[in-house]
Amino acid sequence: MKKIFKLLKDTYSHWDSIDPWATSAIIAYYALFSLPSVLMISVSVAGIFFGTEAVTGSLTKELSVLMGEGSAEAIEGMIKNAMLEDSGAITYIIGIGMLIFGATAVFFQLQKALNSIWGVRAKTESIINTMKRRVTAFGLVAAIAFLLLISLGASAVIDVFSNYLSTYYSKTSAIVVEVFNIILSQIFITALFASIFSILPDVKLKWKYTILGASVTSLMFLLGKYGIGYYFANSNPASVFGAASGVVLVLLWVYYSCLILFFGASFTVVWTNHRNIIVEPTNDATISYARELSDLKSYKAAAEMQHNQEKDKTSL
Repeated sequence: MKKIFKLLKDTYSHWDSIDPWATSAIIAYYALFSLPSVLMISVSVAGIFFGTEAVTGSLTKELSVLMGEGSAEAIEGMIKNAMLEDSGAITYIIGIGMLIFGATAVFFQLQKALNSIWGVRAKTESIINTMKRRVTAFGLVAAIAFLLLISLGASAVIDVFSNYLSTYYSKTSAIVVEVFNIILSQIFITALFASIFSILPDVKLKWKYTILGASVTSLMFLLGKYGIGYYFANSNPASVFGAASGVVLVLLWVYYSCLILFFGASFTVVWTNHRNIIVEPTNDATISYARELSDLKSYKAAAEMQHNQEKDKTSL
């Protein structure tokens, strides 16, 4: 029990040291412009199999449960406005490029934040390294599209099965299926967080080391979803913004979600440290100045402690 308490205490200290409040605000700002592109690309990929309108409707339904009806409607409007169906060839190509750039912008900033949490930094910000980071970020967008495709397919099967049970069997069976649907949703969110923790930071981190941190983050995300929903329902923070209230709710939701995400990433860092798991920077990154200073202070403190112990032994 003491180990768990120390783990959580160290996690909070590490999380607080990166100034998560300001970092989350920056990510929320970028997400406001990137979110439509990310979701539009995901909807376009999933729409090949299920139809764009069906996917958009299903996604809006899920987002309304997750973020609230106002935020979901705002995002639905963003997705529809980002569609390029009636554009000319040149406009379409330029639009696709802008969508990809916009979709990767938020993950590019998120990568910087996670690097700060892990105590690493890019060696040089050359054009090649920047392109690599954009490709990595777009790879995560593609992973989100793939996970969305799997989630939609599984949810469709579960909905059909749930309707069948509610029609021919007791409501208890339908409730069991609904619980299973929630569990499946948590697995999806855990996989998403594990992908973020493994792919984005410039560290050599095995997938198996991200599972616990991703699971803790998804659990906190589930609890935070109800907490944020309760806060929105009772305080109505965006009521003073009128027509822009949906956008404000999206900003607030992303802001609070980032706080949870950074806590989960900090938990992963502290947990690997407690387990003496060595996590090294990638070839394109190195240890940050803040981490070098922290390691130097720790080394000096350990050396001073050893010196005092040897001095005490000599005096005895």
